[in-house]
Amino acid sequence: MLGMLFHSIAYLVKAFSEAFEEVDQGIIEALRATGANWWHIVVHAVLPSTFTYLLSWTFLRFEINFAVAVAMGAAAGAGGIGFELFMASGFYFDLREVGMITYMILVFAIILEILSTKMKERYFPTPAKSTN
Repeated sequence: MLGMLFHSIAYLVKAFSEAFEEVDQGIIEALRATGANWWHIVVHAVLPSTFTYLLSWTFLRFEINFAVAVAMGAAAGAGGIGFELFMASGFYFDLREVGMITYMILVFAIILEILSTKMKERYFPTPAKSTN
């Protein structure tokens, strides 16, 4: 768990820093010219322009961690749903339980994807295309 935690934090710090570097400097300079302090610049320029990247990277990392947790539970006996999958398939050969666990993992991954898409649509809807 600590290995996943440290790797995820390092990965997200790198991804977030690259997203923050891509912020348009013109917006920041315009806010500074109006007298905005550091907090206003972060809230009104940096976060709105990088939110979709931050959300995407966070959900991607969460999905990777979920898959790694299942694999570690199955391979190393670390516990969780992966360990249950390993036990059902390797020791008492209950294929119905293996199928159910596999379907639960699939449903959870689909729910994560739907949640990610809904959050992106809610907070940053795509602009309507003009018909001209």
